[in-house]
Amino acid sequence: MHKLVFGSIRLFARYMCSRNCQERLYAYLAMREQQLYEFKYDKKKGLYIGWAKYKFDYIYSCYPGFLSFVILGLIYKNYGAVNHVIAMTTLLVTIVICYIPAYKAVFADNRYLKYFKEFETKGKKWHKKWKRITIVFCFGGFAIVIFGVAILFDIMIGLENFRFPILGH
Repeated sequence: MHKLVFGSIRLFARYMCSRNCQERLYAYLAMREQQLYEFKYDKKKGLYIGWAKYKFDYIYSCYPGFLSFVILGLIYKNYGAVNHVIAMTTLLVTIVICYIPAYKAVFADNRYLKYFKEFETKGKKWHKKWKRITIVFCFGGFAIVIFGVAILFDIMIGLENFRFPILGH
């Protein structure tokens, strides 16, 4: 979007402004492009690092979520119906307890900056390997949540009592 806007301003300046005005405008646009680049790509507080932190939070939370579903199934099996407050508390406590070590390993004291330096020195083959690991990590998080819900249902009602409509039995 910014390329379209800045390109339109440059085009306008080329035909409608004097040479002095063009030079000042181009200098201003260069400064704004640098600011925009820093806003998006700054390694400590950039937009993409913020998105990466949130995505890591959500995807990593899927893994302890599996444990939460198993615990909820066991609570239901032993005590009967589970209150919503107890269910949410179980989910939150399990996720928070499991998340603290992961957060400290990656984001505490901007530790991830060390990983940036390592990534910059490695080759394409190494980057490809870590892209694959990241994809497996993301899909694994979603798969483990689905598996956790299936185990929850299995503990609660037993899958032999559960009717799958797509299987036709």
